[in-house]
Amino acid sequence: MDPAPPFLTSAAHSSLLHTTSSTWEQQPFFDAAPYPALLLDAQGKVVKYNRAFQEIGAPTDEGLANGTDPVKVLDVRDEASAQALRMRIGRALAGEVSPTLTLVLLRNPRAPVHVSATVGALQTPSGSLAGAYVSLIPVAEPVADSLLGAQGVQADEALFKAERRFRLMADALQDSCIFFVDVQGKISEWSASAHRLHGFTRDQIQGMPLSVLHVGLHGEEEEVSSHDALRLAAERGQWEVHGWRRRAIGEPFWGHTLLTALRGEDGTIEGLSCITRDMTVARDLDRVMNDLNAELERRVSERVRQYLMPNRDLDVFTHHITHDLRAPLQHINTFAGLIIEGSNDLSSHAELERFREGLRTGTRRLDNMVESLLNYARLGRIDLQPATLAVSALVHSAIERVRCAHPNVAVSFVVQGDLPVAIGDPKMLSQLMFNVIDNAVKFSALARSPEVQVGWSPEGNGLGQFFVVDNGVGFDVSKASNLFVMFARQHHSIDFAGDGTGLAIAQRIVQRHNGRIWADSSPNTGCTVYFTLPVDRAQSTSAPGALADLPLGLAG
Repeated sequence: MDPAPPFLTSAAHSSLLHTTSSTWEQQPFFDAAPYPALLLDAQGKVVKYNRAFQEIGAPTDEGLANGTDPVKVLDVRDEASAQALRMRIGRALAGEVSPTLTLVLLRNPRAPVHVSATVGALQTPSGSLAGAYVSLIPVAEPVADSLLGAQGVQADEALFKAERRFRLMADALQDSCIFFVDVQGKISEWSASAHRLHGFTRDQIQGMPLSVLHVGLHGEEEEVSSHDALRLAAERGQWEVHGWRRRAIGEPFWGHTLLTALRGEDGTIEGLSCITRDMTVARDLDRVMNDLNAELERRVSERVRQYLMPNRDLDVFTHHITHDLRAPLQHINTFAGLIIEGSNDLSSHAELERFREGLRTGTRRLDNMVESLLNYARLGRIDLQPATLAVSALVHSAIERVRCAHPNVAVSFVVQGDLPVAIGDPKMLSQLMFNVIDNAVKFSALARSPEVQVGWSPEGNGLGQFFVVDNGVGFDVSKASNLFVMFARQHHSIDFAGDGTGLAIAQRIVQRHNGRIWADSSPNTGCTVYFTLPVDRAQSTSAPGALADLPLGLAG
């Protein structure tokens, strides 16, 4: 199967290496070879040797009657060389090519013979393997000492094993293949895996340009042409390209090809390797997943729209209703003031005056509720304007506002040191801090020594958990399912002022910042309101500190 090695130039020797099994019996032809040679049968046993081999000492014909181990016939000096020779004979009988091997023969112990051995295959006239030959060329230079020789043979064996492993890997690939092209872009080596993936035999494809494996489908352009892909791989060392690839049966497949430039020791490109993988199924799955994702996004968008539209409509409705309510309230308040206006004797209208003040108080309370409802609706419509905010500044500002709102409440504030930097809308977070602190002051006003504490702790996932604690009247948590509902109250308005909107607005602000809010309390033991907000730990100066008295004195 293999051509004669390049160093065998004589016509007689060339004829020997192309001898088929039908000429084995032609001893004159075999003896005409200028160099020593052995003929082996299909089992790798010596069946003949020529006259040139007799000159270096050959066994008797009787010794070859039943076949002889070529290693023993040649009398190879060391075991490593013997194993390398057996390996080459095995490869030749399998139709594989091996490089030459340097041997030292001990047929004459006084004068060892140094030869370069070539092992090749012999074919029958029909082309099937029938045996092998071993051709020996004496070398003028002595072989290196046995230790170096053994090391060289071992390295040779390692090279053979590595080459065999590579070929086994290349041929065993399933949904991928590997083959090689030369510097002109023509296919130079075609593996079994390439035949399996593309369907072309070696004879059909070898020598053809790489472009024959590329298919252009109507409406789909290639990422890059095969010529440009080869050029880019040569320039950059490696290039990947996707596209339709050709099969022998005519059905294309979607392939991913990795082209790698193979350079020699001097940097010259000796060829390129092509690794192609069938990605048709993966491409189809990717398309299905893209379609599913698009459909899912469409459904989610539709569902969100369905939810948002009623909420927006409700916010708009609330805004208009509250706006329209304020005008009648102003009219009621005005006419209540006109009831006894111009009367000189107010003592005779004392009861009427009390009714008028009742009307005014009611209208003011209703006006406050309308204003709160407007604020609540506004929070659902306006866009957030996130910024980094020092929570400490927000808390201190809220405390000052609460003091102004409750000038007669002597409450002490205890604020944890080193509050973090929060991320959120400045106006909303300012309103949040005021509402929760105002709520704490309101319900602790009747305590013997009213006190409100503000602190925090990290929660993870970029959130901080904040808390506001008071020592006020508290409430029964099990009966407070509507704690964060607009206008819902846990205590009668006669005992505590307010319209029941502070915590509801606080909840909406926290939810707009993707946080959560909850409370823990029991009657007469105070209340703790917890809420989470995004924090910027990188800008926070230190870890959560201990609670410290706020150096602002008492309210009032």
